[in-house]
Amino acid sequence: MSRVLPELFAAAVRRDGAAPFLTYYDDATGERIELSTVTTANWVAKTANLLVDEYDLEPGETVAIGLPPHWLGVVWALSAWSAGAALTSGTGTLAITGPDFAIRGERETVASALLPLGGRFREPLPDGIQDYGAEVYNHPDLFVPFDPPTPASPAYDDLTHEDLIGAAEPVSDRILVTRSLVDRHGLGLLVGVIAGGGSIVLCRNLDPAKLERRVADEKVDRTVDDREG
Repeated sequence: MSRVLPELFAAAVRRDGAAPFLTYYDDATGERIELSTVTTANWVAKTANLLVDEYDLEPGETVAIGLPPHWLGVVWALSAWSAGAALTSGTGTLAITGPDFAIRGERETVASALLPLGGRFREPLPDGIQDYGAEVYNHPDLFVPFDPPTPASPAYDDLTHEDLIGAAEPVSDRILVTRSLVDRHGLGLLVGVIAGGGSIVLCRNLDPAKLERRVADEKVDRTVDDREG
């Protein structure tokens, strides 16, 4: 098995790039988006290029993700690792926030409107906050890190790439989750799915009345309770 997270995800793309990887629902807005591993990899490359070219993110720096359960959280995590940076539960060099602007970065704050397809904000943002949706599409969907991470590189707070991969149980199922995939507990599940070739149905604002039908329509093998992990 690969010993760094970008290699682990690259192996998943090579294994079956067209396979569904992450299906996202928001029952408050009716949004649904399905990302294959290839499509996810394209978003990751664009975002990693944005991190390096526009925000001067360097290996060893940190990215704090302050998003609700959302597919962009997964993209940001994989992008930060691709650029050699680590995720943090504290204040990061960069902060990735939603439309609530809940967190700020030490050097840069990047916000997403959380609109379909990563769309830009419709109104001007406060000073000092960059609009992800206005910038990401300008970047290429190929990223080759100048200084790639090693197994001992930080990946999340005090955990290394090797720690996260070694602790993750490979998941081959299609699972439904409603929790964040980019905090300390959620990352274990995310890495397990990447390692095992499984897929995720991520539901934000899940309407309990739709759960049974959602499980059937999406051919879900099992659901993961928020308290698990």
